[in-house]
Amino acid sequence: MARDEQLQDALRASEAERSLINLMLQDNSIFKTVSLSPELFNTQLTRRMFEGISELVNGERLADHITLADYLQNKFPSINWMPEVIELASNNLARPEGAQHYAGILHSAHHRRASERIAMELLHNSKEGQKAIDEAIRELMAINSDNASHNYDTKALITGALDKTEQAFERAQNGQLVGINTGLDDLNTFTGGWHETDLIVIPARPAMGKTAILLNLLLNAEVPFGLISSEQAYEQIGQRLIAIQGRVSGARIRSGSLVDEDWGRLSAGAGALMQRQMYVNDDSAINIDGIKRQARQWVHQHGIKILGVDYIQRIQPLNRSEQKHHQVEQVVMGLKSLAKELNIPIIALAQVNRSCEGREDKRPLMGDIADASAVEKEADVVATLYRDEVYNPDTQFKGVVEINICKNRHGGIGTVVAAWQGACFRVDNLNRGGH
Repeated sequence: MARDEQLQDALRASEAERSLINLMLQDNSIFKTVSLSPELFNTQLTRRMFEGISELVNGERLADHITLADYLQNKFPSINWMPEVIELASNNLARPEGAQHYAGILHSAHHRRASERIAMELLHNSKEGQKAIDEAIRELMAINSDNASHNYDTKALITGALDKTEQAFERAQNGQLVGINTGLDDLNTFTGGWHETDLIVIPARPAMGKTAILLNLLLNAEVPFGLISSEQAYEQIGQRLIAIQGRVSGARIRSGSLVDEDWGRLSAGAGALMQRQMYVNDDSAINIDGIKRQARQWVHQHGIKILGVDYIQRIQPLNRSEQKHHQVEQVVMGLKSLAKELNIPIIALAQVNRSCEGREDKRPLMGDIADASAVEKEADVVATLYRDEVYNPDTQFKGVVEINICKNRHGGIGTVVAAWQGACFRVDNLNRGGH
């Protein structure tokens, strides 16, 4: 941007700051209708004026030019506030209907200043390589999210909770889920769907169908999704997705022994998947920083709404000298913080210890998760998997998968039973699966 353009923008932002403060002093209700925070004001004078208005209005006191000047004079006696505040009213032709426009100017100017600061820091820290780049991306995405504040008073807290409750009620009245669809009716009943900022961990022993169930859940979400696949290559993930979508035998797809009727289903499944937004990273050596970097890129560039991770114990540690449970704890805490940062649900698979196989009831418990006591503390939902036919070939429960919800921060716990169609890696509602 040319220097004269930068100067003009700075003057516009300065005038917008003064106009907004003047309008808020003329009509305190304007303070409550615009989304502002102190850091948006570029000068110390206007920033302190805004803070003074905020403190007066939130304290249910009148904030006009005289009361603000008196209030600030008591707080900051080194400045003569009366002429500074009164000057705002002189030659200021701002009108109340322009408040939102002025607020937009402040946000834009703040974003520009922050972007320039981040660019300078990246240049200064360029010797740190990828670490400096990751930090710059994180800060730029934080600017893009435009969260003016993380500090809320009683009124904002209760009002926000009631607004959220009303939105949930309206969606329920219209037969809609509050969260992202899991595709399984009983699981939706327990969870209300997958919710933004939640970390969902699905632990199971090998051969229980962890990856297949994760893929089903991501497809069922019917929103753009990303998948970190540290165990399987992207082609294998693609084959599984086609098998699920087209209801085609995964074994015949892999072996090339397709029969005539398979080709139509294969084509239909692939065609349907081509309409979806799906992104896969199959780096087998990825660590938590790599996951954060990739997820931020997918959210920023493609707008993914949910992320899958396969699986927690395979994510490479940042520090190999640490004990395994500390390494896993770092991954789990990193995934939870990432879900909050990106405001999306994350579904992560986890391995279960062999110890459960020595019990008569081989259903895994939360304490069986390998090297991961942190999962019990950090995860919002923990749902273990169990298929009886893996241990008992003659069981009456063939073609059934149990999803045992043993932790649910927002609801009840219990067991969801679903139909398991192993040939095509598909999970369905039991009443739709022919069982």
